[in-house]
Amino acid sequence: MLLRILVWAVLAFLISPLIVIVLFSFHSSPALSFPFAGFSLRWYAELFNNAQLGSAVMKSLTVAFLTSVVTLLIGTTASLAWLRLGKVGRGFIEAVSVTPIALPGLFVGVSLLVLFAQAGLQLSTLTIVISHVVIALPILIVAMKARLALFDPSLEEASRDLGASQFQTFRRVTLPLIAPTLISSAILAFAVSFDEFVVTSFVAGTETTLPMYIWSMMRRTVTPLINAISTLALLFSILILLGAWLISHVRRRSAVAARIES
Repeated sequence: MLLRILVWAVLAFLISPLIVIVLFSFHSSPALSFPFAGFSLRWYAELFNNAQLGSAVMKSLTVAFLTSVVTLLIGTTASLAWLRLGKVGRGFIEAVSVTPIALPGLFVGVSLLVLFAQAGLQLSTLTIVISHVVIALPILIVAMKARLALFDPSLEEASRDLGASQFQTFRRVTLPLIAPTLISSAILAFAVSFDEFVVTSFVAGTETTLPMYIWSMMRRTVTPLINAISTLALLFSILILLGAWLISHVRRRSAVAARIES
């Protein structure tokens, strides 16, 4: 009983700031303090009249989409390599994939900035996408490792024995089995890229993504307009993660149904 109360108390502590942010996004007064003056949609109306905010949102969406696509392509290749490598090769991939997650964002941002400077790359959307792929790819590889550990290599062998080429085996056997995990991981990569700030601040140059725009607003003044932006960003991230969970859930239900039929 005591443990259950402690768990709920910790969850309430973590969720309460989000509730306050959402609540004050509907505040009729610019003040971010109690007592609550009343409900209003004025701050949401201002969002749709802010051209700079619209540009920052489109930049974040573009970067997140490109990040998810590149992560999906590289992750698919890494998954195929993981299936065909031995113990040493798999251990190397796993070690490399964990490293960017374990390192602080500050260290990763500075390292990428130095790398781009040495390579002569101008800070732009390209450098942001590359940096976000470095962050998001390990998440996909870790998720794929759990899925590939259950992969049965005899399915590919049976396909080759029946006369299928290597490409046909990949397209008709391997890819359908790993596709749900790849897609859900790509959606998660989209969410990670959309919310990324620390690394982006080092490699963005003159480009402005939504998190950086919010940060620039907070340096000047804090109004419920920031709460409204944060609320919509939070809702968007929840929808993305819900989509990833739904894909994973449908995959599990399909696997269970296939086992019952067999």
